[in-house]
Amino acid sequence: MIKIIKSEIYKIKGTWLPWIHIVLPIAYSLLFYGAAKITGLKNYEESDIVQTYFVLLGASMPIIFSFISSKVVDMEMGAGKFQMILSTTKSRTKAYIGKLIVLEIGFVLSLTLSITIFAILTGYQNTLDWLIEFFLIVISSLSLYLIHLWVSILLSSGASIGLGFLETMIASLSMTVIGDSIWYFIPCTWGPRLTASYILMSNSSFYKELRLWGFSAFIITLTLFISSIIWFNKRDGKSISE
Repeated sequence: MIKIIKSEIYKIKGTWLPWIHIVLPIAYSLLFYGAAKITGLKNYEESDIVQTYFVLLGASMPIIFSFISSKVVDMEMGAGKFQMILSTTKSRTKAYIGKLIVLEIGFVLSLTLSITIFAILTGYQNTLDWLIEFFLIVISSLSLYLIHLWVSILLSSGASIGLGFLETMIASLSMTVIGDSIWYFIPCTWGPRLTASYILMSNSSFYKELRLWGFSAFIITLTLFISSIIWFNKRDGKSISE
């Protein structure tokens, strides 16, 4: 598995993917901090500003993931319809998991950079709060990468990107009363809803929400993971778009 991960990292080394994981978090944290100082956000409570920061971050994840997943899949298709990734190991499962791990590592590093910069600039919360919010965003991202990698391979990059825009709209709507009873079952809403719940709710109310979400999220994520592994092991190297 280590060799597979190193191979995946080497593939993206000369592309724009490493840069987007650096530039986007820096730009977002700096721009949002600037907005919090010169726009109407400066009149908000600190908790409201932090909530808005994470809600926008969580809602934008589907679009960002769709572009990254599409680029990764396009690279593999251009290299011979995934023959390169399969040539590095006899196990399709390991090849698929290796690609998912590298995608998630990139996101974790990017998220770390974004939150660290914003935390240093604002000093709004204690370290534990930032770490919990970081963890909530990370665990909500797992299913999104599963979905977008699968859609990019099965359908096309365009389908993944289109889905990303749709998911962002759904994530935004989920922050209203529309999403109160259904967000637990919609992966693209998990990021903004989880962090907002942690910031705004009391501990007891949040833990209740977390338990409700955790049960459905575990089943959904596990189903996506197992289903995608089974499908990838059976695929013939072509997408529907071909």
